[in-house]
Amino acid sequence: MKRVLFIILTVSVFIAGGCKKEPPGQQTETTKKAEMKQAAAPSEPQKLEEHGYEYDPKGRRDPFTPLVVITKEKEKREKAEGLEGYDIGDFKLIAIAEKKGRYYGLLLAPDNKAYTIKEGATLGLHKGKVKRIMSNKAIVTEYIKDYKGELKPREIVLELLKKEG
Repeated sequence: MKRVLFIILTVSVFIAGGCKKEPPGQQTETTKKAEMKQAAAPSEPQKLEEHGYEYDPKGRRDPFTPLVVITKEKEKREKAEGLEGYDIGDFKLIAIAEKKGRYYGLLLAPDNKAYTIKEGATLGLHKGKVKRIMSNKAIVTEYIKDYKGELKPREIVLELLKKEG
């Protein structure tokens, strides 16, 4: 019974409050304004309201770009193996040999691999060049950027390991 009463009430509400349809010749002001807006909308773009907030990214950093950017040089350093994969200070000069007046050095890398170097060889993360090899030491020159961004030469001396005892 309640169900039937509920259905009757909802149907009567829809019928009583139904849509007003005006005859084609008689239109109210609101319907005329609505039709005018629809006609004008496609031809001219709607203007934004003046009271809204508008973001201006000028002079600001893009929030979606990472703060730390790995440059190609750093990627190469991570992938580099052998003589260019470690800092010059990490190498140990364990032997020096002479052949026809030229000296050759034997370097021990941190991964316990041995490498032979001669004058002009490139080694280290900053691509240092072996400047000179003498009977007891090897001199390596590398160029490093200082705080101003200028390249400054730095000489590293790798001395021959002395025997213990």
